Amino acid sequence: MAAWQAIDRIINPQPISYLGWVIAGGVIGFLGNEAVAIFRIRVGRKIGSAALVADGVHARTDGFTSLAVVIGGIGVLLGFPLADPIVGLLISAMIVVLLIGTVRSVGRRRMDGIETELLATAEHALEHEVTGIDQVRLRWIGHRLHGEAVIRVHDVSRAEANRIAAAAEDSVKRHLPSVDDMAIRTLAK
Repeated sequence: MAAWQAIDRIINPQPISYLGWVIAGGVIGFLGNEAVAIFRIRVGRKIGSAALVADGVHARTDGFTSLAVVIGGIGVLLGFPLADPIVGLLISAMIVVLLIGTVRSVGRRRMDGIETELLATAEHALEHEVTGIDQVRLRWIGHRLHGEAVIRVHDVSRAEANRIAAAAEDSVKRHLPSVDDMAIRTLAK
């Protein structure tokens, strides 16, 4: 709809009323949306909520949209009346980019996908305790991670293998605070 309106205003230019209020509203909209975006993204990352992070990114995009309106208003003030519809087309493009990113992020979670950085962090955490890692799996369950790993231990007693597994589990939980459960299985070599 925004793209359609922008194209219509390029074909059929219309004057903008109350340009000062439009610019002031854009500045206020940017500041408010950015504050909300920072909060939602920070909390979303803390609790592991892809949906809340996506909502924060959406708020940030709304803020940049408000800022783009300010730029369009200033362009009109400076004598370039097409600045407003051109900004409208840019906003439309931003909406499409946001939509693609959000669908990928939330869709990955819905399909049981896991971010590669999280797997790398879990492997790094395990490497603090063991030298042989055969397998690492993570899965989102709501906002929390659950995982499992298979590690290799060499010539140790069952009690020592259990101690190594517990230390490996603790290491993963320290490196990834959103992990609730990390089942570690040991293979003797």
